[in-house]
Amino acid sequence: MALQDGEGFSVTTDQKTFTGRGYAVGGTEVPSLVVENDSLSFNKFCLAMTSMASEMLDPDTQVIGGWVDEGKAYIEVSDVVRSKYVALELAKHRNEIAVYDFQTQSEVRNPDFVVGGATTKVELPARQTENQTA
Repeated sequence: MALQDGEGFSVTTDQKTFTGRGYAVGGTEVPSLVVENDSLSFNKFCLAMTSMASEMLDPDTQVIGGWVDEGKAYIEVSDVVRSKYVALELAKHRNEIAVYDFQTQSEVRNPDFVVGGATTKVELPARQTENQTA
């Protein structure tokens, strides 16, 4: 599994690679999977992907993403927003480690991330996530 080797991904509900632009911000209401990277089995991965795809609220503005950070594998549904500012504000309120920039294909660390901090749920209507601009 490429994920366990450190290769992240962002896919649509039909598990095709997301080809849009903007920034992915995790912390949606869909439960995520966070496990020790070495203990992520193929079956656990498949179950999580299927469950998350069925629970996505807006497939046009959400993706399922996965990455590894400090020995943990993260798989979660992320909102895709156009603005870096909006992405980092959501990350701050959701206490996300980072957001993903699709244009540069790199993560942008959340400077306000607090280890062990509580997450505040911030919801955006579908139209707001689509129409935000940088």
